[in-house]
Amino acid sequence: MKIVFLLSSLSSGGAERTVSYLSSYLAKKGDDVTILLFENEVFYTLHPDVKVESLDIKGTYKTIFGKYTNIAKRFIKTNNYLKKAKPDVVFCMLPYFAKYILNSHKKYGYKLITSERINPESSSESTRNLKISIFKESDGVIFQTIRAKEFYLDYIGDKGVVIHNAVGNDRVYSIEPAKERKEKISAMGRLAPQKDYPTLIKAFRNVCEKYPQYTLEIFGKGPDKDKLISLCETLGIKDKVIFKGSCEDAIERIADSKVYVMSSLFEGMPNALMEAMAVGLPCVSTDCPNGPKELITDGENGLLVPLSDVEKMTEAILKFIEDEELSLKCSQGAREILKTHHIDVKAKEFADYIESVYNE
Repeated sequence: MKIVFLLSSLSSGGAERTVSYLSSYLAKKGDDVTILLFENEVFYTLHPDVKVESLDIKGTYKTIFGKYTNIAKRFIKTNNYLKKAKPDVVFCMLPYFAKYILNSHKKYGYKLITSERINPESSSESTRNLKISIFKESDGVIFQTIRAKEFYLDYIGDKGVVIHNAVGNDRVYSIEPAKERKEKISAMGRLAPQKDYPTLIKAFRNVCEKYPQYTLEIFGKGPDKDKLISLCETLGIKDKVIFKGSCEDAIERIADSKVYVMSSLFEGMPNALMEAMAVGLPCVSTDCPNGPKELITDGENGLLVPLSDVEKMTEAILKFIEDEELSLKCSQGAREILKTHHIDVKAKEFADYIESVYNE
């Protein structure tokens, strides 16, 4: 089978990571695989049989004229490439790029597969309408969560499938659960409104009233840093909340935490939470749309709390601090994600679906 993945670049994003391991898996099993990029940026290591082609069309422009010139170039060059390449399947991991080829996949005889990578409820109406038109024309659609698939069900019928992300950070596979945990709580993610760090910081302040020796370490950067520091000052815990910035080895640094917390208002399929579970951290997560409920069974491999509920989050953190039996149970349960969401397991699910769409 001849497969082309269409992407802007192979930068260090989540969708790009998925394409890197999936393309390598397919090439290893004998498929003819090409990654077609608009910009020649490759961050991830690929199987030697995966071909990378660049159309050399950067996504930056300074004027409206430049914007539409860029769109026209992408449309023409992409379709010319596919006309000559004659692939069996074109896979757009990010659906926006499918807009350049919607009018050609039936003409040139290849199957088009697209994917929804975020929580659709967080998108603007115009973005959702664009995706609906793309998914309607696609031969197959892959969703990260059940709820995301249900959101589009009226438009796509039965041609969609749910495939969770893999635990894609290679570092986690060599990290064993900590035998002794430090008196710290950890979080990872962009310092932005979506992550709702104020709820976590307020819950942590409550924890400090009972356990003043604890610290909170937050890994990530973003526009809300100054606001969050100001909140910590107001709550009198500035010296206990440490903003660590972005670190390549963040997962190693948090692995010995007593508790990991994700306070998000919404997510797609949260990679940071999956990584924390993979290293055996007792995890508290908001029951936000869409991913956490599909990863965590409350009380078995983590704890779920309502959105923006400081008191419930405080209670959940204290449960893990005070109940060693529950903490160990959820740590061991969380580690199972290394089996269910292993890269090879998820790559096979993707590959099987691609083959089923091709054979229809």
